[in-house]
Order: sequence, then structure tokens, then C-alpha cells
Amino acid sequence: MERHNKETKHISEEELRTKYDELCKKIKLGNDNSNNDDIKEMKKLLVDALVKYKVILYGDITLKSKKKVNNYISMGFLNNAISANIISFLLSDLILSKKLSFDYLFGASYKGIPIVTLTSHFLLTTNKFHNIFFLYDRKEKKDYGDKSFIVGNLEENYIGSVQVEKKTDKKKVVVIDDVFSYGIVLTDIFKKMKAFEYLEIVAWVVVINRNEYKMNEKNEKVYFKDIFEQKHNIPIYSLINGNDDISHLIKNYTD
Repeated sequence: MERHNKETKHISEEELRTKYDELCKKIKLGNDNSNNDDIKEMKKLLVDALVKYKVILYGDITLKSKKKVNNYISMGFLNNAISANIISFLLSDLILSKKLSFDYLFGASYKGIPIVTLTSHFLLTTNKFHNIFFLYDRKEKKDYGDKSFIVGNLEENYIGSVQVEKKTDKKKVVVIDDVFSYGIVLTDIFKKMKAFEYLEIVAWVVVINRNEYKMNEKNEKVYFKDIFEQKHNIPIYSLINGNDDISHLIKNYTD
């Protein structure tokens, strides 16, 4: 498996930090930034980070879905403060710009856990929330202590300053993850949440949508994102679109 492409110009650590700081000063979280050029620049900065830290792996790779591909996105290589801040800043802006109402943010294990923590911090700085509560899931259930697949204080639920006494009340959950491919993680989290009927997933927010698809009987592309949105009636939002934002990185390798 290779960790390189034909993009040879990498942004320096100093440039990455400087550009991030400059853009943060220009962008006000909570405003309508949907057509903000500075937000677009921040997304480009994220792509620069993907290249710099060689997040896209190349080679003959078999995914969890058993599908064979020639590239794999390993967000674990963005294990640095600036990249984490860029991602969480952009996710916070996306959540606010889409006007997503939630009682809990949910970090899909494992990559979504640090992201949801930092995203909660950025959202709190907008002063639009009294507090922000987040959850995450375990890959495997423990047989001692907190035995639940879903981790968080769900015995007594304090949403903002209001204590929820009836667990029959639906509580809105926005799930945060690193990459959407085929929806396997989404399906797994739905299964884990069955024990908590009052938790309702209202949106799925990811850093990258790989735009994976299958061919239907008419030989047309059917994207897995569309399949899951229709099946579960839940929107899936992404910061980076695999077809548009990083396709040149894949193309540069395969050309």
C-alpha cells in the first residue's frame, strides 16, 4: 500500500497554521456562510492537509464491505491539532448553516469520537447553546461498569438546563463520522440505538463522502448516500465530496 500521489507541493506546517488562524478571524460561526469564500478557502485548506499528511492510501485494497478499490482514506493520519481544528470548525459551521436541531451530538467510533468532542467546543463558543452533550458508541460491549454500547449519561438526561423525566420523549441526535462509503457504520449504529427508543438520529455529518455507488438494472449509477437517505429518511451531509473536491488526487495517481 502506497502513501503518495503525484501532488508534490505540500503546504508547510507554518503556512497551515497561519492560513487557519487568518480564516478563523474572518469567519463568524453562526452566520450564513453557505456562499462564504472564506469557508471555501478553509475547505481547500483541509484538502491541503489531506495531501500533506498523506491521508489517501493507494494500492489494491479490500474495504470492510468486501469491495476492492485502488484507494483508501485514512483520516487517522490527521492526528494533529491544526487538522483537527480545521475539521471541527467546518463541521460546526455545517451544523449551524443547515440549522440542524439536536439534543445530542454522537461520535461514531473510533474516528468520530475526538471529532465530536472538538466540534462541541466550537459550537459552544458561538453562545447559541447553554451546553452541548455528546455520546459515542463502543465497538464491543463491556461486561462490567458501563455495559452499554452507547456511552454517555443516559440515566438522567439534562438537555441544556432542562431535565428530561420521560424517556419516551424523542431526543434528536446528529451523528458525526469521518468518512461515508457504503453505510455500514450507519447500519451498525442504528442497531446499537435500538435499546434507546427515545434517541432519534436526525442527520449524519461526515468529513468526506466517497461517493461510492452500484449499478442498477438500467446500468445507471445509484449512490449509496442516496440509498441510505431514502431508506432511513435521514440527510447525509459532508464537508468534502469525493467526486468534486478530491477526485483530482485520485486521478493524478491513476493517470
